[in-house]
Amino acid sequence: MARSMWTLFEPVHAVTYFTAEARSAYEQAGLRGFWRGYFAGRAAPLGVAGASGAAAAGAAAAGAAGPASEASAAVVAASFFNFAPAFVATRHPRWCGS
Repeated sequence: MARSMWTLFEPVHAVTYFTAEARSAYEQAGLRGFWRGYFAGRAAPLGVAGASGAAAAGAAAAGAAGPASEASAAVVAASFFNFAPAFVATRHPRWCGS
């Protein structure tokens, strides 16, 4: 089942990171180089990277506008466990506390 799902969705998933249009959009957003755009695109669904998720949770509970979630820098870095931490940190130091 997992392999058939991967075969079905990987072509759609790959468009997000590997097309010229995606690279151009990342660069227009100030993300220079493939890896910066890749990590930003992969981490975006986690919410705003900040010191802790507590700030966003408190703001959401108080009815403040804005993202309902805030991922800690550690959570964002950990989501890329299959990459060397220093490699991720040099692509987005603010996410990794560097």
